[in-house]
Amino acid sequence: MKGLYEIITERKWMVSPDFVHGFRKSLEQNLNTHAAFSKPEKTSGFVSAEDREGNLYYPEEYQISEDGTQVRGNWALTLPADDEHAQNFPFVSVLAIDGPITRNGGACSYGSIDHRDMMMRAADNPLCRGHVFIINTPGGSAWAKNDYALAIEYAHSKGQKVIALTDGLCASAGMYLASLCDEVYYMNPKDQMGCIGVMAAFYTLADGSKNQFTDETYHEAYDPESFDKNKAYRDLANNDDDEELVKELAELGVEFRADIKKAFPNAKDEHLHGKVFNAEDVKGILADGQSTFMGVVQRAFALYDGRAELIKREASEPEAEPQNEPESEPQSDTQNEPQNKQTATNQNFNMENYPLINAACGLKAGEIAVTEEGAYMNASLLDKLEANMKEAEQKVADAEQKATTAETALADMQGKVDELSAQVTAANDAKTVAENALAEAKEAHSKEIEELNAQHTKAIAKKDDEMNALTEAKAQAEADLKGAKDELATAEQKIADMQAQIDDLTNEAGEETNAGAAPANNGEGVKMKKAQTGYPTWNDADPVGSKKAIEEYKRKNGIL
Repeated sequence: MKGLYEIITERKWMVSPDFVHGFRKSLEQNLNTHAAFSKPEKTSGFVSAEDREGNLYYPEEYQISEDGTQVRGNWALTLPADDEHAQNFPFVSVLAIDGPITRNGGACSYGSIDHRDMMMRAADNPLCRGHVFIINTPGGSAWAKNDYALAIEYAHSKGQKVIALTDGLCASAGMYLASLCDEVYYMNPKDQMGCIGVMAAFYTLADGSKNQFTDETYHEAYDPESFDKNKAYRDLANNDDDEELVKELAELGVEFRADIKKAFPNAKDEHLHGKVFNAEDVKGILADGQSTFMGVVQRAFALYDGRAELIKREASEPEAEPQNEPESEPQSDTQNEPQNKQTATNQNFNMENYPLINAACGLKAGEIAVTEEGAYMNASLLDKLEANMKEAEQKVADAEQKATTAETALADMQGKVDELSAQVTAANDAKTVAENALAEAKEAHSKEIEELNAQHTKAIAKKDDEMNALTEAKAQAEADLKGAKDELATAEQKIADMQAQIDDLTNEAGEETNAGAAPANNGEGVKMKKAQTGYPTWNDADPVGSKKAIEEYKRKNGIL
């Protein structure tokens, strides 16, 4: 949807008008639900690749080896190195610019933002050796070139070259992209290149216009201080005035032509104003040569490894104009006079003293006839002089335009230099602050370590003292325990001895010496063998325990 929105809303395009007028109908059909956009079948793929499931497909972006035997989709660059599907061979990254160029991609194609991110992700991979754009496009958004410029500059920072290969059509914004690349090739001599220029194509809706279907009225309202807001489009919609819009397009056009001329120094005026050419006709002008897909892939590898050098685009010397033979002078009565008299020259009027005039006429010094009456120029020479003066005038105008463009570019560069200088100063200041903070942190850390070491030493000493005290306490406790055990053993022995005495006293009645016979009614106690002292008490809450205690008592005392 982002791509569709961009197509609907964007006004300025570097694109072939054939695409604009052809696409309008399909766009209208889609908006009226008569047809739906869908991604077309791939027609320009040179290789096939496998996805993670092993299915073959024709990728629009991929990595390819120098021999072309290994191909892997761009998705592999996002996998961790230990993944079996991750990129594992030196490669050139290939991106297909197939169809109109928009910034935002969608269901129909990738956008320049997508290509920018893919290219930078590939450039970050240590196995990347370069990049190839396969171009077949009528052009597109005027702003997309900024995305491609950023990605190409990033690739250059990694030591990687970028090559463009035209496969069909390289028009307008496609040419802008090609101009940013290090080398430009075409596949077929009849491939189309050019259409350099900027255009706008859109429908306007004037304030107060009626919708023919709903009878709704369209209104626009602005706050009083927003008088420049949408001015170019308001002027065009309400007053049929395109001056402001044309001015904006002209500024973009000047920049476009200047960048093309900088990239392709042999481009002449005829190549810069929207005309489309067969690729073979602009070889050495808008293209560096003819090649194949694998040819440019291997070329990128060779440039990276130093096996090849970049083509140097230098302006060729202008072809010398054919020299005109001086026309024969009309015969006169003086033709039989001595030669020195017919060409007698006024020493104060020698045409050799005027090389610029001679050059303007396309003649060598001395080929303009000079007599006592002065220099003679026939109609042919005058026409030649006029044509050359017009050409010179045009060159002056072009030079002035270039100077204006150069001054603008210089001002922009100066602004960027000033901005970078400010950034460098700020970075240096931030570096100083960071270094001071780091030094302070290191000092505080050292002090903290010293304090911790001191605390650790004290803690160890304290633990040693505590351990010694515990050892002494343990020894004393063991001695006390031994003494207590000895005392306990003595006490137990005493108890045992006393118990034996008690048992002796309770098992049999003692005899009294000379006591005589026991009384007849001495009680039943004399007959009892054991005393019942300590007899267990019956506990109703625990009958089992009480019974067991009584039986145990009787057993010990021989009652059973």
